[in-house]
Amino acid sequence: MAKRASNGGLAGGVLGTLLVVVAALAVLRFFSDGGTGSAELGAGDGETASGRWEFGGLGTDGGLEAGDLGDGGGGGGVLAADAETVAGALAALDSLPPVPAGAVPSYEREEFLPGGWADLDGDGCYTRNEILARDLEQVTYLADGENCKVATGRLADPYTGTVIEFNREESTQTVQIDHIVALAEAWRAGAWEWTKDQRKAFANDPAELLAVAGAANQSKGDRGPASWLPDANRCGYGAAYANLAARYQLGIAEADREALRNLLKSC
Repeated sequence: MAKRASNGGLAGGVLGTLLVVVAALAVLRFFSDGGTGSAELGAGDGETASGRWEFGGLGTDGGLEAGDLGDGGGGGGVLAADAETVAGALAALDSLPPVPAGAVPSYEREEFLPGGWADLDGDGCYTRNEILARDLEQVTYLADGENCKVATGRLADPYTGTVIEFNREESTQTVQIDHIVALAEAWRAGAWEWTKDQRKAFANDPAELLAVAGAANQSKGDRGPASWLPDANRCGYGAAYANLAARYQLGIAEADREALRNLLKSC
C-alpha cells in the first residue's frame, strides 16, 4: 500500500509539472498574439465574445467584471479624487510618453465600436445599458427586457453637477456615455497601432466610461484637458484621465500634461 501511494504521488507530481508547462505555453502564446487571444469578435451590435485577453488591466474577459458596476449613481467611483488616487495620477503623468510623431491614419469610430456597443462579457447586456444602470438611480427597464435596455432613471451628472431625468421614450440623448479619454484622442495618442480587439476592449472599459449630460458630452467632443474640463468633479476627472492614459500606455500632448499637472497639484 505504501508503494502504491508513493507511485500515485509521483504520477500526481508529473501531472502537475505538465500542467504548469502547458499554462506557461498558453501565456507565451497570449502575448505573442498581441493580447487578443485566438477568438474573433463578431461585427454586429448584438455581438458577444468568448475570446479572453488581458489588456489595460481589464481582466480575463476584457469586459465588465463583478464589482465593476456599483449600486447606481456616482459613476461607480470612476471619478475618485482621494489623496492616494490623485498622487498616483500625478506620478502617472511623468511616465506618459509624448503623442507619437508622424502621420496617423484617419480616425473612424468604427475602429473602436464596430457595429456599436459590444457585450464583451457575454451576459446579453450591451455596455451602454450596463453603464446607464451603474450611473443612474431609480432605474427601470423596458418590459421585454431586451438587451437590458434602461427605460428611465435619474442622473446626478458628474460633469455639470445637475440632476437629469432620463426617459428613453422621450429621448436617448439627454444622457450620453462619455469616453473620458475620447476615442479620437486615444487614436491619435497611439491606439491606431492597436489590434481591433484591443480598441474594442478600451472603448467598452467601464473605467473609461461615464453616463453624463448629453450637452456636456457634445461640448467636450474630442478635446483634451488643456482645452476642456467639466464644471464639476475636476479633480476626479483629471485623475481618471491621467490614470487611464497610463493604464493603456497612451501618449499625451504636452499642453494636456501641463494642464493636468497644474490641476492635480491644486486638488
